[in-house]
Amino acid sequence: MLAIPTGQALSVGSIDSVGIILISLVLLAAVACAVEFNPEGSTLPWTPVVEGVLAVVLIGTADGPVEPLLIYLVVPPVVAGLRHGWVTTVNTSLACGAAMIGAWATMNSLERDGAAIQASMPWLVFGLGAGMLAVWQSRSVREMETTQAPYAAAHHLVAQLHTLTQQLPVGLDSVTAARALNEAARKAVSAERSAVILKIGKDTFESLVIDGPVTAADEKMASICAWTGRPRQGKGLVALPLRVGDHCFGVLLLGRTSTWSKAELADLQVIADTQAVRLDTALLFDDVRSFATSEERNRLARDIHDGVAQEIVSLGYLADEIAETSVDPATRQMADDLRAEITRVVSELRFSIFDLRHDLDEASSVSGALAEYVREVSHQSGMRVHLLFDERGPRLPPRVEQELLRIGQEAIGNVRKHARAINLWVTLASDGKCVRLVIEDDGVGAAGARPGHYGMHTMRERAERIDANFTITPRPDGGTVVTVQSRNNSAITEGPSDDHTRPAHR
Repeated sequence: MLAIPTGQALSVGSIDSVGIILISLVLLAAVACAVEFNPEGSTLPWTPVVEGVLAVVLIGTADGPVEPLLIYLVVPPVVAGLRHGWVTTVNTSLACGAAMIGAWATMNSLERDGAAIQASMPWLVFGLGAGMLAVWQSRSVREMETTQAPYAAAHHLVAQLHTLTQQLPVGLDSVTAARALNEAARKAVSAERSAVILKIGKDTFESLVIDGPVTAADEKMASICAWTGRPRQGKGLVALPLRVGDHCFGVLLLGRTSTWSKAELADLQVIADTQAVRLDTALLFDDVRSFATSEERNRLARDIHDGVAQEIVSLGYLADEIAETSVDPATRQMADDLRAEITRVVSELRFSIFDLRHDLDEASSVSGALAEYVREVSHQSGMRVHLLFDERGPRLPPRVEQELLRIGQEAIGNVRKHARAINLWVTLASDGKCVRLVIEDDGVGAAGARPGHYGMHTMRERAERIDANFTITPRPDGGTVVTVQSRNNSAITEGPSDDHTRPAHR
């Protein structure tokens, strides 16, 4: 802003007479900028008021032609509007006006020319208007920044997360991080059993890793440790809180017949605190990944429905028109065959949309979601479906249910597409901690991984994420059996899941 009055003074040749005033304004602006500059973000609202008053005094009491310098009177109100708001802007303008009146009275008492003061009045009014515009503009910018702040913070965090995932030796998978914690603890001390348990609700806990038998007394101690956030010890058992700051989100449980020394407990707590940050980060990343996956599945379903599905349906209408207008029997037969194939493809696309849209919700468990999915498969393919659900105890953790549903969808979809089966059996047994999912068919069998297809590999990866074994075996009466069973499966065995399937033959 000072460049403008300097240029005007040079253009009219008055730099000699107003040079001292111009230098004084430069010093005034420098001091005001130095006072306003604060890295911590706090500002002093009286700074533009003092700057405005001093600028009015300097310009209003000058003897030379100060018209080139009058534009500087706009600066303090504008700075007040940008930095402090409308109250400081109005106070600055009022203070400048009062200083101008005082300077005018002083000039009259000294019988000196007050032309400069009269010329300053319009600039003071203009400064007030410009200051209020600055207030509006500053408020608009702040509102926009407030609106965009969550997205900017999310972008920054995702960028950091992307960098971290490429540098971490273990990665950001919660099960992998929990296993690393369990292995580090068991490597540091000798333990006969161990577990990494997460607190996922008010009274709900999930065991990410269980190595050895864990009793109800062990789980009770772990829950007390999780609620208090303090280590617990008793009869060869120790429960260490997994904390990030004051937030306790889980427990590292270790047990053996012998007692624990203070040195061992101190080493274990250091390991738990070190690994807890990694595990908590992995859990947060799991939530982000789950949300992003759900959004992407919905987007794909919309694109299929609004894009390729509509185009293929249009081809069906064209095939119908050819069949109706053609007089050649061969052409009409080809059009009918084409129409039948288009109908089949459209049916597959609709089922793919249902497959992508189908998900868990808070009201339905994995058994309900699987039952709904199997009913749709039965309607599409005509297979006879046999369901057996044995659910006892609390509901499975959401992460486990989500992975089981995706495994079930993939296995059932393979039966529908490739097995040419008449019967499909879906068995789910759960006690709230352990789970066993069995999907059987009486189809052609010979199920296995094929080049360029990753369904089996994906199902095995999903089973690993919930600490379960994944197996594919031939069915004795023909067909295939897909089994997903928790590794810590102490209560759920091969019970009623097989007997009911034996009598069915092709």
